[in-house]
Amino acid sequence: MSEVPHVLLDRRTRVLRRGDVVRVLGGDPVTLITPSPAVSALLDGGETVATDTPAGAALARALTDRGMAHPAGTATGTRPLAAVAVVVPVRDDAAGVAALSKALAPELARGLHLVVVDDGSTPPLTTSASLTTPATPATSVTPAATTILRHDESRGPAAARNAGTAAAVGAGAQVVVYLDADVIPLPGWLDVLLARLDDPRVAAVAPRIVAAEPGRFWVRGYETARSALDMGPEPARVRPRTRVAYVPSAALAVRPDRLPPPPEGGGIGPFDERMRVAEDVDLCWRTDAAGSHLRYEPAARVAHRHRTSLGAVLARRAFYGRGAAPLADRHGAAVASAVAAPWSLAVAIGVWSATPVGSLVAAGAIGRAWWRTRGLTGDGRAAAGLVTRGAGASVRQLPQALLRPYWPVTAGALAATARSRSHAARGLRQRLLAAAVAEGLWHWWTAREPGRLPIDEPLGHVLLHRLDDLAYGVGVWRSAWAARSLDALRPDVTR
Repeated sequence: MSEVPHVLLDRRTRVLRRGDVVRVLGGDPVTLITPSPAVSALLDGGETVATDTPAGAALARALTDRGMAHPAGTATGTRPLAAVAVVVPVRDDAAGVAALSKALAPELARGLHLVVVDDGSTPPLTTSASLTTPATPATSVTPAATTILRHDESRGPAAARNAGTAAAVGAGAQVVVYLDADVIPLPGWLDVLLARLDDPRVAAVAPRIVAAEPGRFWVRGYETARSALDMGPEPARVRPRTRVAYVPSAALAVRPDRLPPPPEGGGIGPFDERMRVAEDVDLCWRTDAAGSHLRYEPAARVAHRHRTSLGAVLARRAFYGRGAAPLADRHGAAVASAVAAPWSLAVAIGVWSATPVGSLVAAGAIGRAWWRTRGLTGDGRAAAGLVTRGAGASVRQLPQALLRPYWPVTAGALAATARSRSHAARGLRQRLLAAAVAEGLWHWWTAREPGRLPIDEPLGHVLLHRLDDLAYGVGVWRSAWAARSLDALRPDVTR
């Protein structure tokens, strides 16, 4: 990986030393690797691994492929801006396109090409004059730098991006950057993205999407801390069932030649035009399945006009939930609402039961898992790390599942026991309340930047998080009903 001067170990990665044997524990999903003694010496430098030697480059590749480390450094991309095009799908947001084109003016002056796809706007966005506002003179976007395409009737964002991609590639673009009309790139964003795309295995890289107008309280504070478009402050390899399972196409740089076409009937590609929601998730997962890599790079940032009314935020979350059934139809268990091994599920149930028997069950499951893992790894410390992470993830995931996709089932159980005064019924209500609060506080605390306090206040965050989950769950159940299939709601309990 000579494309970057070094890679940085993920903060969750642990280098375990036992005599002359060095093991690396980390990644997503968590794995354990044992480098050779010669290669292990390259880990003596602390948190970084240099890539200026063949051994260093090979180790860096192994670590980044597993999510144990991430590219770092300040190398810039090797492609000229004349080989890069920005594609903007838009409907009825001429002011947003005007602001975006103004923000891109420095790159446009250096050869960047802008392709605006008007997806059925009223009135049509058909000339460069349509991109102007009193604050944005028409001269900021020249005909030579801009192409405007139009769909007379709205065909959806997937079709708009596909049309823009075809036009950009036809004009010689090697890299296409998708930007929605409600985002504004922040300084240095494009250099970072292009540098990551120099890795021949990387087909797509996404910047971090932050709030254009951040806040601290209520809806604005919640969206600043936990927007559905913000994948967080830490880099990641993007894969299903990992910390960053997908990245949104609101801001996404791609190499079109590395993206797989959609299934038959999905259009000219790369997006499946039959999907009006979750088309970006589908593209991410198809690209990963095809063997190419996707990366999330928060060192590059764009600002987004977040929704600030509660109704708009919840409606959008419900809309996102409606992508569950189409994704389940295309990708099966990758979209499972809950994923756990039998032993970790037993731990979670035992912990949340808050009973002596449950505690014994959890302890027994942990002990058995540790014993088996120790036999596989030959290292008790490494086994403890693997089991601890698996158990912790399952303990957090159980309330998330009960309160997000399965909340109608949870609500039904509460309704059925509402008038009961039995010890079991009271215990169920108390545990669900405790889980709702504890999981909400965890969601609030983990939204913070590393080393800093959370952005918003906890009480409002917990309440909005619960409403967020209810809205998303409504969308999931609506999609399941429309598809006449429960695949999107089926958990995946696997060994």
